[in-house]
Amino acid sequence: MNPLTKIIASIRYPESAFGKTLQRIAPILLLVLILLLGFSAFATYRIIAPDRLEETIDPSSFLLRNYLSLSFSTSDGKNLEGWFIPSVRGAPLVFLCHGYKSNRAELLTLASTFQENGYNLFVFDFRGHGTCPLRLSSLGLRETQDLLSAISTFTARPDVDPDRVGVWGVSLGAYVALSATVQSDKIKAIVVDSPFQSPGGFVEIETPSILGVDSVVFNKLAHFGFFLVNLPQVQDSDRWFGSLSLLKGRDKFFITNEETPALESQTLQVFNRCPQPKELLRLKHSKTSILYDLERKNYENTVVEFFKKRLPVRGGHSQ
Repeated sequence: MNPLTKIIASIRYPESAFGKTLQRIAPILLLVLILLLGFSAFATYRIIAPDRLEETIDPSSFLLRNYLSLSFSTSDGKNLEGWFIPSVRGAPLVFLCHGYKSNRAELLTLASTFQENGYNLFVFDFRGHGTCPLRLSSLGLRETQDLLSAISTFTARPDVDPDRVGVWGVSLGAYVALSATVQSDKIKAIVVDSPFQSPGGFVEIETPSILGVDSVVFNKLAHFGFFLVNLPQVQDSDRWFGSLSLLKGRDKFFITNEETPALESQTLQVFNRCPQPKELLRLKHSKTSILYDLERKNYENTVVEFFKKRLPVRGGHSQ
């Protein structure tokens, strides 16, 4: 009789004190296991299906009345829609990638600043966010392919420079920006505000806020649940870190903030693994939260100034 059979037999027909004790605690252990799995599954679902922020404004709210609502096809055959905001003909095209639990409308003040400085723009909602018809977020796995599809579609327009693309992103959008830049030579400059080092790592950051308790067990189980839901797209963080070497020669500007220490720690790990050229700015607040008035204007001007130096409207590269 193998050991497993012996344990099952000792539970069903206990003869020893150990067997009788095991029979009494087995239902409790089973209940605990069910609760652990249940709460972790709940956390995983809430993270990949976040509450959506209602979209109450569009580009016309910021006098960007010449914008176009355009659709594009993703690599998995879905149709997504976004706002193309033109400016100087033949200028670079900058993609703005919103953060987790946000939407494209929250980027319109930044979009307005970019347009005033001559940049063409495209902004769209990620899966599980805003007006996107796709219900679940993959925290950057499929969203990276969506951004690459958008880049391929809209750099074919005659009114943009097809070989000079910029990307700005925050949290989820920052991870997507980095991942897409690894795969696309068209992207010449990026600004990433608080990127996480992996979707699974981000799940572990978010799980305590969902369950109200910071437990390694819950965090790891939620991470594992995310892994199962997204097979076979999941890649481990070490492999992704290795791919960051492909960013050599592309201009990168990292932003972190004091408000999110767990996320900042992951951002710094990503920054340290990236090759030159790269810059780092630490702020008290960034776009991971709502910025107001002067703080918002300073942030947006800092971002746009980076692009003006590294991806100028009229071509070339200034220092």
